[in-house]
Parts: sequence; C-alpha cells; structure tokens
Amino acid sequence: MDSRAPGRPKVVADSADKRDTILRSARELFSDRGFDRTTMRAIAKEAGVDPALIHHYFGNKNALLVAALQPEVDAKTVFSGITPETDAPGEIFVRRVLEFWETNPQQRARAIALLRVAVTHDEIAMRVRDFFLGLVQRALGEVVRSDHQDERYALVVSQTAGLAISKYILLLPDVANAPIEVLAQRVGPNIDNYLFSDFDG
Repeated sequence: MDSRAPGRPKVVADSADKRDTILRSARELFSDRGFDRTTMRAIAKEAGVDPALIHHYFGNKNALLVAALQPEVDAKTVFSGITPETDAPGEIFVRRVLEFWETNPQQRARAIALLRVAVTHDEIAMRVRDFFLGLVQRALGEVVRSDHQDERYALVVSQTAGLAISKYILLLPDVANAPIEVLAQRVGPNIDNYLFSDFDG
C-alpha cells in the first residue's frame, strides 16, 4: 500500500523520467513558495526522489531553478527567415519575441520568474544572461556585423530584457498596453542600430 500523500508522484525508474519529475515538482514549488522558501529537500519529497539525485542532475538550487524555469524556445523556428537580405531585421526580431511571449503564456511566465530572481541572485543572473545571449546569437547571428559582436549581442539583450521587464513586470502602461506591431516599430530600429552601426566613432 502506498503511504504517501494523495497526488504525490511515484518514484520512477527511468532516469529521464526522474529528471522530468524533479523539474515539474520544482516548477510547482518555486511557483507556490518562491525561490528563497523552496528547499531542495522539499522538492525531492514532492518528486519522490532522494535529495542526492537532485544534486547529481543539477548541482545546486540555482541551477535547478534555471533548468526548471528556462523558457523552451526553438530559436531556429521562432526566428526563421532573418537573413542578411532581410529588411529591418530588428523590427522582425522584436515582433517575433513578443509574439512568442504572447502566444506562449507558460513560457513567458517562466522568463518573467527568472528575471525576477536574477536581479537579486548573482549566479542565477549569470545563467539567465548566458541563456538570453545564446538566444540572441542564434536569432541574429547571420545578420550582425562582424566587428564588436559581443558588445552588439549584449546591447540587444539589454533592449530585449528591458522590454520584457517594462511590459510584464513593471507594467508600464504605454508599453504593457501597446500592440505588438507598434512596439516592434518603435524598438526595432534600436536593435538595427546595435546590429549595424559604426562603434568605432
């Protein structure tokens, strides 16, 4: 007879299933209790696994949070068609980002949760930074100028993260309520400037 509380997931034998169960349990507890009040032991109990297994898969709570909440974005699909021949790639990039967030509320919620925690936890901030830099590189790597690429990518991330924070966390009315097309037209030229302008002057 199973003595665990009703609804508690059963311990699974397959390692991939165990990892997925840990991630699902972590998402639920991080959502319910917040990052600081959620312990690795509580996640292990919810997932029905030994706490050592979480350390084996993820290392520490910071890494687990990023793994659990990192948005699942297929950059190749979301940003397909942005090529060196594309007119106004910045506008297209902003439009695609906003369309992804608006049509994938769970993925948007994950990104927002990560941004909230990242501002007060250095290790998580570093991991979130690397995620967004990688995403921008995959999205715009074919069109960015060859010089100062790291700086250009960093500026695009700053613009994109700032837009997300303004629209979904700070809820600035003129940004939060603006149509996607308007924001793409307003912000897109900034992205183009970061991608193509002369940084040597």
